[in-house]
Amino acid sequence: MTCLALCVVAAHHPQLLDQWDHVLALGPDWWRRSASWLEHPLVWVSSAFGTVASAIATVVVAGLLLYWKQGRAAAYVVLTIAGTSLVTAGLKQYVGLARPVVVNPILQYTSSAMPSGHASNIAAAVTVTGVLSALFLRRRARRRLVLVVGVIVVVVVGLDRLMLGVHTPTEVVAGYTLGAGLGLLAAYVVNPVARVCVERVHEAGDRAEPANPGEPPEAQA
Repeated sequence: MTCLALCVVAAHHPQLLDQWDHVLALGPDWWRRSASWLEHPLVWVSSAFGTVASAIATVVVAGLLLYWKQGRAAAYVVLTIAGTSLVTAGLKQYVGLARPVVVNPILQYTSSAMPSGHASNIAAAVTVTGVLSALFLRRRARRRLVLVVGVIVVVVVGLDRLMLGVHTPTEVVAGYTLGAGLGLLAAYVVNPVARVCVERVHEAGDRAEPANPGEPPEAQA
């Protein structure tokens, strides 16, 4: 809902968002003179979490899940990432918001700015990672580690978009909420936990099965 609200405002009253975006201006003009070395790392982050990298990672993860006979989880990954990309593209087309104006830009895009595609993709990917870790990682410490790393990556990608001057804070926030929302919605629709739960029930049943099939468990105690 947050993403849709921001997109509607951006399409009809973009000047309202300008008032909020000026509060946090982190474009190249802010850091270029004092830390010019940041340019190459920022461009690398942009490429590493771009559309091509996202597509490759989705295919690899879905393939591994299929190899492990986790069809629902694989479908969940593909549906979330592909759905996020399609919805993001549709909203960009609807809003048609121009990119921020930057003197001597580092990267230039011709697509609409609202919502941020990098932000929506990374938010969707981290949401998927969080859901899958909750299913497959039984140790709470490992699940927490995955969550912390995921949050850090999300923040880094968002700051990268701001510091390169290709997005404003509201565009990044819109992308975040879109990706996370679609990730949770897809989890509800696909229910990747179903197969995992069935397998765990079977494992528990195998461990409880008596050594002598004709003798009840109580008699073996």
